[in-house]
Amino acid sequence: MNELYPILKELHFLISRAALIVGLIMLILAVYIGLIRHGDVTRAFRRGVYAVTALMIVESAIGLAMYAFGFRPHDEVHLIYGAGAMLALPFFIFVETTAKKRPAMGSYIWGFALMAAIILRAIMTGAAG
Repeated sequence: MNELYPILKELHFLISRAALIVGLIMLILAVYIGLIRHGDVTRAFRRGVYAVTALMIVESAIGLAMYAFGFRPHDEVHLIYGAGAMLALPFFIFVETTAKKRPAMGSYIWGFALMAAIILRAIMTGAAG
């Protein structure tokens, strides 16, 4: 498994940075659609949300695989941040799709802001040398 670790570590690194960038882009889009245009969630935007959620699940699965192989992050709290980043969007998807009075883009503004902040914090507690 030692030969697999560098590949998983690099993949985990790259996906985390991509997730942060895509999360910030989606946050900007949510602010534009919701606060500037006063629009509602579009079908394309919701598909983007689902794609980012899938990306976070893949990222967490890679991290859990590395953990299962015996490799540990620099700080164990990294695991909590990883779980938080993965669960941030599904919570706000649930809120947006089930609320009687639709919070529309507000849920996604909060969701992407929270997810980006947690990813940034997770990056700061990440890889051990």
